[in-house]
Amino acid sequence: MTHTDNIYSGTIIKGLQNGRKFGFPTANIELAEGLLPPETGIYAVKVWLEKQSLFGMLYVGTRPTLQLDKLSIEIHLFNFQEDIYGQQLQFEILKKIREEKTFDSPQQLIDQLRLDKQHIIRLLNE
Repeated sequence: MTHTDNIYSGTIIKGLQNGRKFGFPTANIELAEGLLPPETGIYAVKVWLEKQSLFGMLYVGTRPTLQLDKLSIEIHLFNFQEDIYGQQLQFEILKKIREEKTFDSPQQLIDQLRLDKQHIIRLLNE
């Protein structure tokens, strides 16, 4: 993954499929060795994938609710369902929505993701 200011790029890799199970499929982004991702949290992002321009929700963190500890960078693309493993994408961070946090259950996490998505969609429509 490379980055310039708020624009990052990387390769989409297969993740653990938890987002898909929760109704929020994500594109997991492979980081290049030694590069630092944005600080942990949830962000509104603009994404370029091949010739498409999309919007989505970026997660940077260690997935503490799922008791995982490996840093993950994942983007849930709005209104998008294609198989894009192995492709390159670029994304621009538009705004940080909230900090990463631990939830008491996967259902609480899913409920918060729904709220985060609604928040981002409202921001994009302003």
